[in-house]
Amino acid sequence: MGTAVQVTDQESSGDSGSKIGDLLHRITDDVKTIAKNEVELAKKEMSRTAQRIVIDTAVILFGAIVALIGLGLLSMVAVVVLEGAIPALWLRLLIMSAVYIGAGVAIAMSFIKRIKTDVSPNLAMPVREAQQTVDAIKEGFRG
Repeated sequence: MGTAVQVTDQESSGDSGSKIGDLLHRITDDVKTIAKNEVELAKKEMSRTAQRIVIDTAVILFGAIVALIGLGLLSMVAVVVLEGAIPALWLRLLIMSAVYIGAGVAIAMSFIKRIKTDVSPNLAMPVREAQQTVDAIKEGFRG
């Protein structure tokens, strides 16, 4: 069976208007708080993504420095080994320079692709929670 709401003379004379006003004020404050919390959640997700990018970039840079030292040593070995086949030192150095430029470009391009995929933040959770909040508010007005 339905529920009946009884209105007393006091409520009908103006108290109900102030109660509705108070209720609307509380609802407005709650919606503002929810919106503020949703924005804060999105900011935290963006911050976490930015931190991940900075850490990945630092590790890549450190690895590149170590690899560069190793490649320099390897290049010296290759130049010495090629002495029997190519007598001109300048030509051996030119060949090794071309090899390392090509390898460097290939490595850089592969990491650029990785960073591009890490840059897009995962906002699925904040969006889903915001939608659930909106749905709950709508249901509250209907119910």
